[in-house]
Amino acid sequence: MSFNFRYILLALMIYIGFSTSCTTKEKTYEDPYAGGRPVLGIRMSTDYPEPRMGEPGSVVKFKATGLLPYKNTLRFLLNGEPAEVVGIDSTGIQVKVPESASTGVGAVAVDDRIVFGPVFRVTGKLQLDNSFKATVGADRVITDVLVLADGRMIMVGDFTDYERKGTVKPINRILMTTKDGDLDRSLLTDGGSPGYISSIASLPNGKMVIGGGFSSYNIHLGEISNITVLNSNGTIDSMVVRTFTNQDTVPAFNGGVDGSIRKVFTNGNSITAIGGFNFYLQRVYGYGDYRGKYDSLAIDSVRIKNLVRFFPDGSLDSSFNYNLALHKSFDGPNGPINDGFMQEDGKLILVGRFTKYNNEAANNIVRLNADGSIDRTFKSGNGSDLDISSITYNKFTHRFTLAGNFTTFDGVEQNGLALLKEDGSLDQAFKGSTKENTDVYEFAAQLSNGWMIVSGNFRNYGGVHRGNFMVLDQKGALLKGYNTNGDLGGVVRHIYETKNFAGQIQVLLTGGFDKFDEQPAGNVTRILLK
Repeated sequence: MSFNFRYILLALMIYIGFSTSCTTKEKTYEDPYAGGRPVLGIRMSTDYPEPRMGEPGSVVKFKATGLLPYKNTLRFLLNGEPAEVVGIDSTGIQVKVPESASTGVGAVAVDDRIVFGPVFRVTGKLQLDNSFKATVGADRVITDVLVLADGRMIMVGDFTDYERKGTVKPINRILMTTKDGDLDRSLLTDGGSPGYISSIASLPNGKMVIGGGFSSYNIHLGEISNITVLNSNGTIDSMVVRTFTNQDTVPAFNGGVDGSIRKVFTNGNSITAIGGFNFYLQRVYGYGDYRGKYDSLAIDSVRIKNLVRFFPDGSLDSSFNYNLALHKSFDGPNGPINDGFMQEDGKLILVGRFTKYNNEAANNIVRLNADGSIDRTFKSGNGSDLDISSITYNKFTHRFTLAGNFTTFDGVEQNGLALLKEDGSLDQAFKGSTKENTDVYEFAAQLSNGWMIVSGNFRNYGGVHRGNFMVLDQKGALLKGYNTNGDLGGVVRHIYETKNFAGQIQVLLTGGFDKFDEQPAGNVTRILLK
């Protein structure tokens, strides 16, 4: 009886469930795409505009369809700059190239919707220098360039190839080029460095100092602490030392630091380095292991923070910013050092993100005497309100150029760019335009004629679209006719100015960028200012 009851109950539940499912109304949901705006129906052709290039003020036609319904409301943008619409028909749109235009894509805008078209090249007084032979460049960032007396250049960085010529014989972090960018194989770097080289400087005897983040160079594996000296031919300057059991050939520069070096400077035979480190290191040879059978390397260390000076052999120069009583360096800056400049008289200017130097006020900039103490004759006043990224000097204009994230310098509004006189006081004839909070100027340098090249991460300057690169006049305005190039795909870190046979200014640009004026650029290119 109980079995039949359970069977009947189960059958009844199944029937009720089935009946309910048959009678329940099907649920409906809102269409998530309902109420969306209709498609514009505009199609921009990928064909080149007619003409493909032209100066500001010229009229150009972009092929397009579907424009007529919007002829009274649409806008046209050329690389972000509004362009005057001259005419619209069923085949396309004619626009006048605006005075502020630069090379880039043309685009039709209706309200907040944009349809992109092809690139139009705006011609101006700044062009790529076709006499520069490097067309592929380096595969990674070029951090510094040393120009030799004969015009050849030694480049250092984080690259492993140049002009696709490093496949068979590696090009690791250091190379030599002709003055026009061809690879010069006469530099005997062999395996180079597996780390990165951030800076290079020359010594009076023709040798070179390199610094960065590396422990090896060529066959000297694990024998370097982020800085060493090279012979003029690129081989490491070496010496023979007596070890516990035998002898060994080691780097002649026996000194270094425990962290990365940002920049090296030379003045006479002295070598100064700045970076992110806490100890000076020196190798001591001739020790045996605890059993007295094998060689053992000992390393002496001294507390040195972010700023150090070496003698030519790598030993520590304790006359520079050093507390002899405590056997360690003075505190130095209380924040990161971003850049520096060594003057011919041996004084060193540091910039970065710090508010004190050796516990004395120094807002992001300070000049040091030869012993590392603050030079109070440098009239930088209250310094900058925020960090300074770079400092450069032009011997023709006698001006220091600062770039960074600051908005004021010595209490005067400057908006991330500033010119200083040789005594450190602000040159108030120059003033940068107001910038967005997200814009950062990472590098700036004056040319011999007073014009300024600026690079960084920014999209506009003075209300005009500029993409990471611009040329300013002596007062800080965009130089008319020299800002027609397209966006820079990265950041310039270093420039070198020369002149060609016609007396035109050539500027070598190196850094971390893969595009200049809508053309591929492997972290190096050269521009011509007509």
